[in-house]
Amino acid sequence: MRPAPDDLRQIEALSDLTDTELEWIASHTQEQHFADGQVVVQAGDPASHLFLLLEGQVAYTGELGGQPIRYVTRQGEVAGMLPHSRMTHFASTGRAVGRTRVGQLPQTDFPALAQAVPSLDARLLAIMTRRIRDAAHAEEQRERMSALGKLSAGLAHELNNPTAALRRDAADLQDKLGSVPVLLQELLYSGISSTQLQQAETTIVLAAQRTGPVGTIEQADLEDQLLDQLDDLGVERPEERAATLVEAGVRPGDLEWLEQQRTHASTLTAYLEFRLGSQMALRNMTGAAGRISELVGSIKRYSHMDRGGDQQPVDVRTGIDSTLTMLAHKLRSKNIQVERLYPDSLPSVIGHEGELNQVWTNLIDNAVDALAQDGRLTIGVTVQADQVGVSFLDNGAGIPAEIQGRIFEPFFTTKGVGTGTGMGLDLVQRIVIRQHGGRIQVTSQPGETDIQVWLPAAP
Repeated sequence: MRPAPDDLRQIEALSDLTDTELEWIASHTQEQHFADGQVVVQAGDPASHLFLLLEGQVAYTGELGGQPIRYVTRQGEVAGMLPHSRMTHFASTGRAVGRTRVGQLPQTDFPALAQAVPSLDARLLAIMTRRIRDAAHAEEQRERMSALGKLSAGLAHELNNPTAALRRDAADLQDKLGSVPVLLQELLYSGISSTQLQQAETTIVLAAQRTGPVGTIEQADLEDQLLDQLDDLGVERPEERAATLVEAGVRPGDLEWLEQQRTHASTLTAYLEFRLGSQMALRNMTGAAGRISELVGSIKRYSHMDRGGDQQPVDVRTGIDSTLTMLAHKLRSKNIQVERLYPDSLPSVIGHEGELNQVWTNLIDNAVDALAQDGRLTIGVTVQADQVGVSFLDNGAGIPAEIQGRIFEPFFTTKGVGTGTGMGLDLVQRIVIRQHGGRIQVTSQPGETDIQVWLPAAP
């Protein structure tokens, strides 16, 4: 069955063709009818026909780079194989949505079509170009969302430790504050003098000066010594108090003065524990809050939320450091050692910091994926003439020579199904070269891969 010329005129790309041109297309087009849900084209089928959507819709579903894809072509649109396209097979399955009529013009008639309807060739080429651009944009968005998902997961892990510590120390401080009324009663009615309290305060000052951590074995040895000392003095709950005092910096020699205060040793030790434990909880809470603040600052710097869209001076070191913070959990998961080689003085580059952070994210993320457990990543920043170079050197397996020329191709990936779209390095190339006027150099051999990004320095 052939479509009527008037039906073909409903196709946007054909709407202003002459009757003779429409007659020619109709005579070479086969009209097919599909019921709702019926397969119009199956993924893997040879791409051999141009489709003209005369009525209804076709919904396509499939997978690309391990990611699900879905798009719809509607009445009046052109789909399927187009002239000049290098597509050989359909990547997705198309099903009719409602009653659908499709005109199918075989690829073998494309040369004759160009002769019969010369104006159509440029239009179909524009449709194909737009289709490629839309697909690339969609994949870029998917790549960005994938990267955002990874960063969000890593950030959740990074925030979990300080927030858990904050909750733990807040609960500990609340318990200590709850013991204040009983402790005050003991201090008021025990007959402890101001001189004895001053000795306790001196011990607190000495303990606070010992800020360096001690090893696990030394910690246990100090706790045993202090436990024996407190037990000999008749102090209540000596195990618990000894652990807190040692962690706060108290050493056995600091409590020799308690030998002359045996009557009040238990109350004075409780006072020491309260004061030092409270100080330690507050110090830990301040550190945890500071860590959360640092992470929030890194997020702000990474996403560049406080700047407009124009290109501005950018310090590449700041962006790299923020990116490493965002990916810290992934680096720790494989115990990757990161070395940063930054010069003391470095000119800025002119660019979009948020987009450059996408470059650092993809290059660091790829390096981590390529590295084995306990691998090493060296990030160096150098200046040559009017160029700022950033080198990402890893000691992974390397990139095979036969594929080094393809790693920046769209959709090309060496990762397993479902773990990469193949758009990461294509995105890197577009940002560095097209948007920032830079260049990329790649050298790789087994045990050493070096990817260098060169950007024009700010004048």
